[in-house]
Amino acid sequence: MISDRQADTIPRPRLRHELLTNTVLLVAGGHFLLELFHQYLPVFFPLYRAEFGLTYGQIGMITLVGTTTMSLAQPLFGFFIDRFDARRIAALSVLWVGLIMAVLGFSGNYWVLLIGVALAGFGSAAFHPAGASVVTKATDEGKRGRAVSFFAVGGNIGSAGSPLLLAIGLGVLGLKGTVVLLPVVVLAAIWLVNGLGQESKVEREAHRQRQSRAGQGFLLGLVLITVVAMTRAWFQLSLTTYLPTLLEDRGFSVVYGGQMLFVLSLLIGVGSLFGGILSDRFGRWQVLLSSFALLGPAYWFFISSGGGVQFIYAGAIGFLLGCTYPTTVVVAQEVWPRGMAMASGLVMGLGWWPGGLGATFTGWVADQLTLDAALEGLVLAPVLGALLMAAFAVALHRRDRSSMATVGPSSAG
Repeated sequence: MISDRQADTIPRPRLRHELLTNTVLLVAGGHFLLELFHQYLPVFFPLYRAEFGLTYGQIGMITLVGTTTMSLAQPLFGFFIDRFDARRIAALSVLWVGLIMAVLGFSGNYWVLLIGVALAGFGSAAFHPAGASVVTKATDEGKRGRAVSFFAVGGNIGSAGSPLLLAIGLGVLGLKGTVVLLPVVVLAAIWLVNGLGQESKVEREAHRQRQSRAGQGFLLGLVLITVVAMTRAWFQLSLTTYLPTLLEDRGFSVVYGGQMLFVLSLLIGVGSLFGGILSDRFGRWQVLLSSFALLGPAYWFFISSGGGVQFIYAGAIGFLLGCTYPTTVVVAQEVWPRGMAMASGLVMGLGWWPGGLGATFTGWVADQLTLDAALEGLVLAPVLGALLMAAFAVALHRRDRSSMATVGPSSAG
């Protein structure tokens, strides 16, 4: 057992800028690859629907299964991250997801597809708290917002490239075009395993010592920020799941739908970068409240318009969504400092799970009415997010006002 003094000096105060940058960039690169392998399903659905006659509800069920395994397992993985090698878990989970998604196009029926999506979800569930933990351990507290932003940007750029890359593969080879991922998966696994290496026992013990001395945390704040993440997931996953199908129903091609998703996801990445920077400068809840308040009108203009102007609105929606992602993760870590991996797993995992329920509900409404009507009703999600963030700000203000000492969690404001 090392002393508190040793825990403070190994390795955080001796972190060099080069070491910090390499670690964060490696994890961000892993996040990019994971989402590049994992986020092509929306452009895959129209082809699979035509081949096997799926309903909108069945498409939503596929999304629900994937998000359930990915989301509900994340807090559990987060609980064990501090007890095992987070670096190695992050690297191997990318390999797991990549191999499954590369052969998903060979699924001979709906049930095989469901099983493959579920198994890939477990790999994603392992990566996210592991990656967030590695980034947090390798970053000084004052730079945490920017570091988590880089982590988020990597994933969001991967999400942007996934439908674009697979739209080309699927366009040339049909459903079996998913195999184009296979060589990339092998190279990615070699790079990440060698680059991230292994976490030493001394580093894990030092991190546990620091967590043991952290404050008790703000439970109400953690609950509220997790529910806020749920509203974002409902909105984002429903939109990305049905957007290509909506555009196809309006007479556009599968490639056009992939291009729209690319713009949306690319701007989510840009927003993720600026969201972390802005939250370091202007405050966490201020950035979140502003983003959700603007998201509703931007989405209404998007769904009500047509043609090329939709790309502008899609970019605005993506930017605002991106601003919320790293900020919610950092807020969760700051309001619950004794279990940052667990908090990260809650906001990234449990907070993402209702997206699958929301996508299933949106699909059911589309089956009963029309897809246009179902997506018009989706505007309620960002409105609810804005109201919840207002409640978080009030609760945080009352909590800080009743406390004589300002501690880490208060920095969320």
